[in-house]
Amino acid sequence: MQTRIISLLVEDHPGVLTRMSGMFTMRGINIMSLTVSPCEKDGLSRMTVAIKGTESELEKVRKQISNLIEVVKVVDLMQEEPIIRDLSLLKVHVKDSKARSEVMQLAESYSAKIVDATLDSVTLELTEEPKRIDRFVDLMKHFGLKQLFRTGITAIGTASGTDK
Repeated sequence: MQTRIISLLVEDHPGVLTRMSGMFTMRGINIMSLTVSPCEKDGLSRMTVAIKGTESELEKVRKQISNLIEVVKVVDLMQEEPIIRDLSLLKVHVKDSKARSEVMQLAESYSAKIVDATLDSVTLELTEEPKRIDRFVDLMKHFGLKQLFRTGITAIGTASGTDK
């Protein structure tokens, strides 16, 4: 099994997301991450989908998605040297000033922003590669995670052909 990140340019209509996710469901492929947002073209949205499957399964899904009416473009970003990011918000327990100081030092070393602080917690924001966020979350678990939210990945290809 391998992970693929697919970028879809789709018409911005109700039900498109349902049809896209249904295509993966019919093939028994789990969506690991899904983000959707408006893009640079009016009336279109960009979907970034991370999925796991065999090469054969992924190729079949890619071809079937390409044939859907609402799909304007499909790009396998793993062939484009992608820049991949995820956004996380973490509320971390700080029981005393020593713990608060340690959390703040670790946050600084990961370039995480402190977005809120109370007497017993610090809320951090980190936008980074998913694996780096995973490592940061593991460190913060030592202090006690009160809450963790992640947006899911978004990615853009660096190859010259992606903007055509």
